[in-house]
Amino acid sequence: MQILEQSQKAAAGFATRLPGAAGSKIAANDPRWQLALRIAASGTLGRSQLLSDFLLYIVDRSIQGRTDQITEQQIGVIVFGRTKDYDSNDDNIVRSYARKLRKRIDEYFATEGREETLKLEIPRGGYMPIFSEQTTAQDGVTYSPAVPVPASAPDFGSDRLKTDVSTTSSPRPVLTLWTTVRSKIRLGVLPGLFFGIVLGMAATFLLSERPFFSRQDAGLHLFWKQIFDKDRDTFIVPSDGGLVVMQRIIDRPVPLSTYVNGSYKAPAKIGDAPNSAELVKLGNRRFTSVVDLDFVAHLAQLREVVPKRMMIRYARDLRMDDLRTGNAILIGSDEANPWLELFRPQLHFCFRFEADPEKPSGFANLYPRPGEAAIYTTKGQENRTYGIIAYLPNLTNSGHVVIVAGLNTAGTQAATAFLLDPSSMTPTLRRAKNARGDLQPFELLVTASNVATNASTPSLVLERIGLPQEH
Repeated sequence: MQILEQSQKAAAGFATRLPGAAGSKIAANDPRWQLALRIAASGTLGRSQLLSDFLLYIVDRSIQGRTDQITEQQIGVIVFGRTKDYDSNDDNIVRSYARKLRKRIDEYFATEGREETLKLEIPRGGYMPIFSEQTTAQDGVTYSPAVPVPASAPDFGSDRLKTDVSTTSSPRPVLTLWTTVRSKIRLGVLPGLFFGIVLGMAATFLLSERPFFSRQDAGLHLFWKQIFDKDRDTFIVPSDGGLVVMQRIIDRPVPLSTYVNGSYKAPAKIGDAPNSAELVKLGNRRFTSVVDLDFVAHLAQLREVVPKRMMIRYARDLRMDDLRTGNAILIGSDEANPWLELFRPQLHFCFRFEADPEKPSGFANLYPRPGEAAIYTTKGQENRTYGIIAYLPNLTNSGHVVIVAGLNTAGTQAATAFLLDPSSMTPTLRRAKNARGDLQPFELLVTASNVATNASTPSLVLERIGLPQEH
């Protein structure tokens, strides 16, 4: 049996991150704690600090006998930094991450932890970790199910392959097959068998590994393969419609720092605005756009999607850690999705909101070239809308972020339609490839007619290849 080394990697700083955690106080030889450390430090958790802290917190409290602290409310406050009076009915971040953690623990025991003799589970309906002993399979021994031989099978004589493989504990069927094959070489069986195997392998490779794409589809396929990575989570983040309405009423933007800690919903932040009590309620509601949901539905159907790695997060539930370790698709303008604020330094086209109706709001062209406007706005042309598409590195340059945003619902619709259309995206994707064939960051400003909040066929206005500092 393989001996797994004890790991302290995931425990580093755990006691300081989570108040009241025992951390190093737990006996070093406690197998439950050591198992939790191995899972938390494994590649299966995808380098997610929040998932690691979640796991270590509930195991820590369980070992200490402080099971009364393993509740959704306590986990939300201690692990996810929610305020003590937050409403878990409106904020389901703990339940969302618990589903993800259960899935990753199952993956761990199916891959990296398949040799573990102690198993950890978090039963649905609660967050209490359960430990149990499990029996591992014998090293190097695998058995195939019995394969019946059809009545029309050729007679290979006394060395005929035995089919009752599932009832034997020896490798004799394999040896018998080899004896049969060897004895039939001079009869021409082996050349035919070899030729059939080669054809089968070639067909499998061509059909499963090398799907056929048109030239237009191939470029977009490579793009989506960068976003949907089997080794990294991809977070799809629709816009926060309630936040937009709230900001328009109080005539002041909500910065990311205020949005993350939830303090923008406090009455003190709203001040003496009319119907302030109703605004507080609005700040706690979860609204998003039908356009965003339609886009998410289309994304889920892409052939490049890795279902177990695609995570849909409401904007209020996203965490900085997600944008450090994962890929992301952020939908909506800065008003609707404050997370875009983190990527402003990498953008050529930036949303600018003006509370003064005399001043135009729109996409500012931060580095205009000759003949280009400094701002693209709907002011004075209400039947026109604009949207942007940006492909950027994530916060640690280890993954990718796609921003799909519009000045309004129609603008977002125009941007999503453009992004999903191979004929529209192919020219940019070709130009964005460098000499090594890697895809460089790029930004697109698109426009469309706005008819009753619906966008017509979008067209490209401006294109930028590379990050701003590269110009």
